[in-house]
Amino acid sequence: MSKHFQFKLGMEFNSIREFKDAAFLKNEPHRARAVCKGKCGYFTFCSQVGTSHTFQIKTLKPKHKCARDVKNRSANSRWVANFAVVKKLQTTKKVTLEEIMNDMRTNHSVGITMGRAWKAKQTTQKIVEGDADRLYAMIRRYVEELIRVCLGNSVKISVDRPTPSIQPRFGSFYFNFDGCKKEFVNGCRPFVGVDGCHLKTKYGGQLLIAVGRDPNDQYFPLAFGIVETECRASWKCFMELLIDDIGKDKRYMFISD
Repeated sequence: MSKHFQFKLGMEFNSIREFKDAAFLKNEPHRARAVCKGKCGYFTFCSQVGTSHTFQIKTLKPKHKCARDVKNRSANSRWVANFAVVKKLQTTKKVTLEEIMNDMRTNHSVGITMGRAWKAKQTTQKIVEGDADRLYAMIRRYVEELIRVCLGNSVKISVDRPTPSIQPRFGSFYFNFDGCKKEFVNGCRPFVGVDGCHLKTKYGGQLLIAVGRDPNDQYFPLAFGIVETECRASWKCFMELLIDDIGKDKRYMFISD
């Protein structure tokens, strides 16, 4: 979808929303019309093909000749996010609001406000990184799935709930895959490296990790933990769970920063 995009008679779409996104319009659920406000007589009509799931442009009169209006209210934040910002954020670490606004005007001939660019950026972050609220709410389902596929997986989740009247608050999360645990014990050196890093998400937190060295002298993932802060208590809990998984029969060397 760019400023050079043109409709063609017989062009098909997966849904009426896809056609609406292309035409910047809002209309009926199963059919839509796009009419030029100028005097060139441009008219496009798209509707469902019989009982199929395909939508087709069935009327197209004549070629659009008027200049495009850059102040188009139909270019909402969702449209801007899907057609302009998602690809940028997938390939670059940072996208500024000015870059979003310039890209929309240059490549799509649409002018948007600073507020709409900000909303589009927030929507894009949810598309690319996932909705943090929804993902945190699905942690227990993820734990159950890990245990279902392999009973040997070690998973522990803790929550803070001072009183039964309030919703539980995420505390920490530890997991160790059974395959990694067995391979480390049976095929790797008794060497464990531990470290932590910040989680640059909406809720922050710390990621704790333990790695080994495989026979090719390369890193071998062992265990992961997500905690609120990197402190003595969180490391103590993480190390105790790790030792329970790899066993206390061998002598291990640990190294950290």
